[in-house]
Amino acid sequence: MRNRALENTVYVIAVGAFGFFLRWLQLQLAFDENGLCGPHIFNYFVPAFLIIVAVVFRVRAARTLGKTRCLPKKFETALSNRGKLYGATRWIVGAMMAAAGLLLIRGSDIDKQKNLIRVIGGLAIASGLMLPLYLEWANRGVRAKLKGLLCLQSLVPILLFGVWMVYIYVVNAINSVIWAFLIELITVSALMLGFFRLSGFAFGQVEGEKTLFWLQYGAFMGITALADSRKSSMQLILFAAALMLVLADYILLTKVRPKSEAEEEEPFDGGIEKL
Repeated sequence: MRNRALENTVYVIAVGAFGFFLRWLQLQLAFDENGLCGPHIFNYFVPAFLIIVAVVFRVRAARTLGKTRCLPKKFETALSNRGKLYGATRWIVGAMMAAAGLLLIRGSDIDKQKNLIRVIGGLAIASGLMLPLYLEWANRGVRAKLKGLLCLQSLVPILLFGVWMVYIYVVNAINSVIWAFLIELITVSALMLGFFRLSGFAFGQVEGEKTLFWLQYGAFMGITALADSRKSSMQLILFAAALMLVLADYILLTKVRPKSEAEEEEPFDGGIEKL
């Protein structure tokens, strides 16, 4: 399963890189000097590619599990990631996210939407700290009294991209060029759903196929959207978020097992009811 997980990780990153290339070509060929998008074949290639990738990822997730395999539903079993390499990776990616949030706040003074920008930056810092801890708790186990805190931790990146979505609507309220912000809107939505599915392990609500799909598609869109021009700190947030989903996807794929070998799940005490 580790070989399959590594193969899938390379596949997701490679498809994301190709999506980046297609989006970059669209920006170069379909947009004029004034930033207006004219009729061009890439305006059909890009959405077709996004749809095809979604279908392929969905089929791959279904085949990975099928009718005979499953993901563990218990938080500690599904997301355990012991080892120095795992530890270094999650904290490096978390530090990248936190640093990007700090840079975003520092450069927000001249922005018209500086309040929203600062909220996004603050949530990025919190996400950079919370997500490595979220994965660390899977190694140590979570006491019943702290499961509510675990659930709150898992909600931080969802809130981050929820605020980012509001920011997109506010900034582009009078922008008639839909292609100028459509990819970013799809990306933020996919990332939010990816982290939403990842949080399901904290809440004891796991759907294996949907979880794998949204982790992979969110990572793919996070890489694809880097072709657009935006604040460098926001680019770094997207990249770090994509890497977080890739890491979570890799961890989960190594835990795929036959349903007959799945352990009996303990009742989850302290999920959304405790919140």
